[in-house]
Amino acid sequence: MCGICGKLIFDPAASVDPGLIDGMTRIIAHRGPDGAGVHLDGPLGLGHRRLSIVDVAEGAQPMHSADGALTVVFNGEIYNHPELKARFEAQGAVYRTRCDTESILHAYEAHGRDCVHHLDGMFAFALWDARKRALFCARDRFGIKPFYYRHGKASFSFASEMKSLLLDPECDDTLDPLALYDYFTFKFVPGPRTPFTAIQQLPPAHTLWLEDGRVDLARYWTPRAEPLDPADIASDRLEDLEALLTKAIAAHRMSDVPQGLFLSGGVDSTLIALLMRDISEEPLHSFSMSFPGFGGFDESRYANEAAKAAGAIHTVFECPPDIVDELPRALWHVESPLADAAMLPLSALCRAARDSVTVIHCGDGGDEAFGGYTRFYWDQFAEGVGRIPKALRNGGMLPLAALMQTFPGRAGELGRRIEKFTRFAGLEPAARYAQWFTFFPDAVKHAVLHPDVIAAAGAHRSGDLFEHLFMEAADAGWEGLARQQYTELHSFIPDDLMLKSDKIAMAWGLEGRFPLLDHRVVEFGLNMPAHEKVDRRTLKKPLRSLLMRRMPAAFVNRPKQGFEVPVSDWFRGAWRERLMDTLSPAALKGDSLLNEHGAAQLLADFERGDPSAGRRLFILFAFQEWRRVFTPAGKVCREAISSGDNGAGTGA
Repeated sequence: MCGICGKLIFDPAASVDPGLIDGMTRIIAHRGPDGAGVHLDGPLGLGHRRLSIVDVAEGAQPMHSADGALTVVFNGEIYNHPELKARFEAQGAVYRTRCDTESILHAYEAHGRDCVHHLDGMFAFALWDARKRALFCARDRFGIKPFYYRHGKASFSFASEMKSLLLDPECDDTLDPLALYDYFTFKFVPGPRTPFTAIQQLPPAHTLWLEDGRVDLARYWTPRAEPLDPADIASDRLEDLEALLTKAIAAHRMSDVPQGLFLSGGVDSTLIALLMRDISEEPLHSFSMSFPGFGGFDESRYANEAAKAAGAIHTVFECPPDIVDELPRALWHVESPLADAAMLPLSALCRAARDSVTVIHCGDGGDEAFGGYTRFYWDQFAEGVGRIPKALRNGGMLPLAALMQTFPGRAGELGRRIEKFTRFAGLEPAARYAQWFTFFPDAVKHAVLHPDVIAAAGAHRSGDLFEHLFMEAADAGWEGLARQQYTELHSFIPDDLMLKSDKIAMAWGLEGRFPLLDHRVVEFGLNMPAHEKVDRRTLKKPLRSLLMRRMPAAFVNRPKQGFEVPVSDWFRGAWRERLMDTLSPAALKGDSLLNEHGAAQLLADFERGDPSAGRRLFILFAFQEWRRVFTPAGKVCREAISSGDNGAGTGA
């Protein structure tokens, strides 16, 4: 919906720099092309860029309470705004707009910091309470909307994007070696860290209270473990699930501007399309991307079939052959090193869809909430393999896996998986599950990173993230498959999928919405019995069952594909010259963060057909491209705003 930013100097006699607040607001203008607002009050400055979605004519921000004591800047949508408005008006509140921002003010007036318990939606906001001289901030339950902050000795600043914070000379742009270490493990930087030591993320489902220079973080929501009765009839559960999904989708359609759907032809987006057809008389506009010449990655024919069934006005865009040129712009907007290559066609798709719609619905979250990844059943298999004597595993299964990896296609991929779960089959559950997200094992990571980076990381272990989340899930009452789902919802969702989806869409002034991440839908999915979600033959069984009522079995039961891109093929073709220019020994000679010899070995592995080398090369490639865009970060951002190029020379 918007972009927010602000700064509070702790000395009440000081005055915030108006030019800084103006720059912090302008550098995120892409998030809100429809309007801008600033509030200055001595040591406080708040900035806002608006993408008008609800109550287009009114609803400008920063927005004040009727008595002027409260001021809020807000990014997102409050989907239960109609219910809140009716409730607060019945209690005597007077609304001056139809905008959901006003419900945050009234909720805070009624409930104080507990107001977040009453908000359903995706949101990041900062609310200034002039009476208490305190700043109250909050982020939604799954981190759909970003919130970054810097807490210094003399001031505090926050923003939807790190670029706003990096404009401030008080913000140190030193890279965090632990964040870089984790990036090379997972291909994303897990929160609350960011690439910069001075900047943190407000974790999902948390509030932040700033008073007298002190910050108090508090968690306000955890998914509730209330297992559904296994004796209940499964078909009745499906009816309950369909009702929940229908309600969530209807709520997510709140908008005064044109909206559409990214329709891949997969289970999640197709089910959303068909449920939208059932609840809305408006024609559905849907969009998908095709990959000509890469049949294994091209789902456009299934998207066309789904669109026809939903009666949608469907548009297919071809992935351009020069898509790699999109990478600097994409990394400028996601701001963090991220080796999720799907952000490239996603950027092209968002740019094209923005010509027709302002709101786009997406199917993200279904795999995490209902068990849609093959690693869910592979992990069960790995647990069983762990009971086989280690000598037999290493002497029989590893040679078989190595042989299989010499074959192309599915056989090679299966060999890679067999090798992976054979090597970590005997580990404890959290450590074993972390391996599914580990792209660079420690030995390979230590070979490609400069010794100084390894030394700075010290005893840091990336896998501690999963051990922490597994323990947290267990403390909340989750076990087995649900514990794995919980872990993904609190790592992969906010720090990869939502980072990519929000930042790339907002780069084009497009608001993404994610009905499958409605917290009631997620809790329902987590609490379903494991055997009703995943077995050795079928993933994401509840959503497939609902879709089976509306689509042919052949459509529903085809293997999961996902929104993936042919990176290895591109590295052998259109991207080859750029790959060598970026990662060859000559290019890396004297590099302060990467080891040229380790990178050379990866290139050699790729040339001989190692299927894991392409993925690892893209992690290195994306990291170097990110460095080119953001080095030195503070200077780059200040130059971007002074030149009026908020794409920092990336073509944005």
